[in-house]
Amino acid sequence: MKMKNATSVWAIAVVLSLSTSPVLGWIDFHDGQIHDIDYQTIDHIRVDYLTPGMQTTVNLLDGGRIISDLFAYENSYINILGGAIDWDLYAWDNSHVNFSGGSIGLYLFAEDSSHIDISGGSIGHSLSSSGNSQVDISGGSIGDSVLALFDQSKIQIFGCDFSIDGIAVGYGELTSIFGGSYNDEPMRHLTGTLASGELINSVFYIGHDAKITLVPEPATLLLLGLATVMVRKRR
Repeated sequence: MKMKNATSVWAIAVVLSLSTSPVLGWIDFHDGQIHDIDYQTIDHIRVDYLTPGMQTTVNLLDGGRIISDLFAYENSYINILGGAIDWDLYAWDNSHVNFSGGSIGLYLFAEDSSHIDISGGSIGHSLSSSGNSQVDISGGSIGDSVLALFDQSKIQIFGCDFSIDGIAVGYGELTSIFGGSYNDEPMRHLTGTLASGELINSVFYIGHDAKITLVPEPATLLLLGLATVMVRKRR
């Protein structure tokens, strides 16, 4: 009888625990206005979901924390200026993301024809780019993040001193080796210095017709331009 009572008490405790656990819901912004998040929420956030043409803007600020995911749709604008997204940020359709501060705990996804500009902040795990999306990286703590590209997506990385698997490569385009799925591509390793002065040290995979373009930072580009002018003058 004592064993039965103990089991019953344990079962009741589990039910009570489940009943008091927070349930993730949805917060929708789709009114064409500007919304600042400087507070904490456990809910998923969707911006312009199934509401094209609204161009709603959401700013994640210092003190803001999304303990789940943020989803950007259509022509919405997302500015990550501070704060934290614990899980993932998804950019779909023609959404625009400006990532200059704060952090993304796990994944950053650029899909369809979205555009993401990364000049600061940090990504915890990986950056994935697909469709006709474009990602521009000039700064931020990319750290050991994995870069995975496929379809016709593009990633531009602005900086200097780039090397692939320890071999200096200068500037230009990096493309798929086999032309199929990025899952079938060999793992390659990119290191270098971003335009902001932060280091990049990432494993990357490129599938299909996607490409990574290594672009000189403005100061290096200016020096290259001056060198070209000097050569022409000598000729």
